[in-house]
Amino acid sequence: MDFKRGMDRKQVFFTTLEDLLPKDSFAKVIDVFVDHLPMEELGFNLIRLNKEGNEPYHPKDMLKLLIYGQRFGIRSANQLARQCEINVEVKWLLAGLRPSPRKICYFRHNDEAAIKKAHRYFVRLLKDWSLVTGELMALDSTKVRGQNSLKNNFNQKKINRHLEYIDNKMEEYLDTLEIAEQKKKPKKERQAIEDKIEELENRRAKYEEIQEQVSASNDGQVSTTDPDSRAVIKHRNIVEVGYNIQTMVDAKHMFIVDIYAGGVTDRSDLGVAARRAQDLLEVDKIDLLADAGYHNGADIAYCERRGIRTFIPPSNQHYQKEEGFRKSDFIYEKEKDVYICPDGQTLEHELTYKKQNSKRKYRVKRYGTPMCEGCPQRERCTTSAAGRKIERPNHQPHVERNDSRVRRYRDYYRLRQQIVEPVFGVLKRQWHFDHLLLRRRKHVETEVTIAALTWNLMRLTNLKGIKWLEKAMKMAFFPFLWVVKQYDACCTRIKNKISYLTTATHLAGYSA
Repeated sequence: MDFKRGMDRKQVFFTTLEDLLPKDSFAKVIDVFVDHLPMEELGFNLIRLNKEGNEPYHPKDMLKLLIYGQRFGIRSANQLARQCEINVEVKWLLAGLRPSPRKICYFRHNDEAAIKKAHRYFVRLLKDWSLVTGELMALDSTKVRGQNSLKNNFNQKKINRHLEYIDNKMEEYLDTLEIAEQKKKPKKERQAIEDKIEELENRRAKYEEIQEQVSASNDGQVSTTDPDSRAVIKHRNIVEVGYNIQTMVDAKHMFIVDIYAGGVTDRSDLGVAARRAQDLLEVDKIDLLADAGYHNGADIAYCERRGIRTFIPPSNQHYQKEEGFRKSDFIYEKEKDVYICPDGQTLEHELTYKKQNSKRKYRVKRYGTPMCEGCPQRERCTTSAAGRKIERPNHQPHVERNDSRVRRYRDYYRLRQQIVEPVFGVLKRQWHFDHLLLRRRKHVETEVTIAALTWNLMRLTNLKGIKWLEKAMKMAFFPFLWVVKQYDACCTRIKNKISYLTTATHLAGYSA
């Protein structure tokens, strides 16, 4: 018995790339999908060539490479360029082309708008094929680490700590320098201390400049490497500098409808995400599931006015420090527009004013009563000299309806995790999408759009197969060409018929 032996490396074999490719290769799916995309209508560059200059790569080949790399967790431009040399599937997909890492980066940067349009166009196709309905969707977010370290992210507290350290070190070096001058130590030692003092002064000037930027920022923090990235709480007390990626997933087959980089928290992204999905799918009614982090009264009211029925559990309210009556202990009577306090007194409407959260403005009514003076329950109710005041925003009825729906349809709300969590599991665990390669928000959104496009293509292949995809893509992307071909064929048949009749008539007259 002997070991299995391979082939001779110097032997010449007559084969093709097609023979080396597995029958179920995902590269074939990508090839069919991208070849039938209307690249010019989507706005990809270099569709029309110039007479001068070097021959460019076609956008189709570059898009195929990005989708293939995302599917198998190969996202770096250098790694993709390497795959073009060693990977048989990539060689087949690009027909042996070997774009450089710089060329891959240029394509991803210059065709950002077209890549996003391709994703939206594919989502509309899925809706036309009845694979996306928009009737029930789930919204969730995931924190992804960006190209900015925590060390290069600053807030006022962090700057104060640095300035305090510099001041202490400065005093220490000044004292050392004074002692060195009194003892008349060598000039070299004194010069070394003066250099350290100068370095500290430069660092202080740098932090003071960053301090001005922090004061001018909206959220009180500044990132120096990627200015758009922010410090986000990943889980528990772990903080990373990156982006909060908002993802809207359709419930029917878990296709990603929309994906973008949101704010630091989820609280102000409910209305934005709902509007984007509704406009993209062009639907009037949506049932939207989201976790407690999205519970925002102004956004819930905004969604309900747009025909979106939300299912968002109320966030856990913080317990008040003082013992006594809470707002929930006051009963609201809708007919009279008053509150009844635990002691039975009536709090009437006093005034109305405007408030604003991070996204929207809303009105608030304030209720109070003069009977707080001398009330036996005053110590348990309030310590304010003006008495107890109750605020009721104009979106409170919308919030109460949402909270009632969540309590009533608990099993319906539990579908949220089944819809959206598998998407994050595949992206972050299998495709290694736990960090971002690009900087700035618009580039990051292009990166996550490629991931969403790849996910939808993979889901469609698993559901329908490549043969169904090829037929559907041909009918979807080329209906006009099909009509033109039918028209040309009809004209050809008519011309042949006329020619036949003319010839027959001529022959009949000749015979007569």
